[in-house]
Amino acid sequence: MIDPRITWITGERHAGPNEWIGVLEVRIDGSCRAAIAERVEVDGRCHIRLARTAWQSKDAIDTRWWSLVLDREGKAYTVRNGSCGDALTTADVPRVTAALVSLRLASPGTMLALDDAPAIFPWRVD
Repeated sequence: MIDPRITWITGERHAGPNEWIGVLEVRIDGSCRAAIAERVEVDGRCHIRLARTAWQSKDAIDTRWWSLVLDREGKAYTVRNGSCGDALTTADVPRVTAALVSLRLASPGTMLALDDAPAIFPWRVD
């Protein structure tokens, strides 16, 4: 069963490369949700349009949106600021990792592309 905090968006298909994209929303209290779609079904094929389709706008100034690219298993492959515009910093890592675990979107291949440090792989086991 899919977590009710995950919203799947579908739409008219456009030309272009296909991949699953998403937006991770984390509020100041740690609550989270995600919107996911096939890129070719998102207006403008960008993350911010996906977020606005799912939720219209942020509900608070401290709410953060981060762009996701998902792998073939539906897990987060990359988390970054992307078109959503919120910087992803080392200070955000605990909230982002907790949200990804809570939504069951984390995997050993998940990379957090940080804006203030090199990218990290929180779940990678070497």
